[in-house]
Amino acid sequence: MGKGKLLSNDDSEAAKLTLEVKEIALNSGANLVGVVSARAIDSVPSVWVGWKLQQYTKKTTDVMLDVRYVFVIGYHVWDDMLELAVRKGEKWLYSGYIPLTLSVQAVINRLEKSGYKAVTAPDSLSYKRLAQLAGFGNFGKNALIVNPVFGPWIRLACILTNAEMLADKPFEQNLCGVCEECVKACPVGALTPYRVDDSKCLVGIHIVDKENFERNEKWTKYEPSFTKNSHLMCRICQAACRYGKEERA
Repeated sequence: MGKGKLLSNDDSEAAKLTLEVKEIALNSGANLVGVVSARAIDSVPSVWVGWKLQQYTKKTTDVMLDVRYVFVIGYHVWDDMLELAVRKGEKWLYSGYIPLTLSVQAVINRLEKSGYKAVTAPDSLSYKRLAQLAGFGNFGKNALIVNPVFGPWIRLACILTNAEMLADKPFEQNLCGVCEECVKACPVGALTPYRVDDSKCLVGIHIVDKENFERNEKWTKYEPSFTKNSHLMCRICQAACRYGKEERA
């Protein structure tokens, strides 16, 4: 048996901080935590993101010049109630992301208390690529991150920091294989393997085509409404995935 790698003082401090921040996030409700080096994510080519962005993904240095690492948080959407979308004015609020705010703030508070910078990453960064690099799962044919335990039922948040931390290993396994059940299940044909057409997707179309939101007949069946200002987001492609079923309520 080898002696293993001896840690320098800097490595020891980074390991200690990483472990502590991960515990804080998990204790505040997160289900998945991981760390990605800014260099690793910035080396990934930019990709076009439709939806509300309509732009290419940015680099971490576009947000924080002295960024070193990205802390990634995953929250398990364990019940359909967390797929509820509520409209307030012109904005839609999504219940599955609300619990993430507690973990994000707890991590930011801890890092800032130690004198580091910490900011919530904007949507213009590739959250899904960060999740894969953090070890959460693979980018699935449903264009979502698929985790071996939770399946595609996770929501993500990311925090940029100039703190020195220890990065996790990327997720390398292909969980989808030859399976294309999610593609077959989509009721509006919005999916092709690894790509979603936001102009067809029932979750996205009310963002990119607000004019026709109230007139789409498919919503009645796949996005049932409780009031004029609320509806459940379509979950068909997620429900078709073989991963994560046992963890759902």
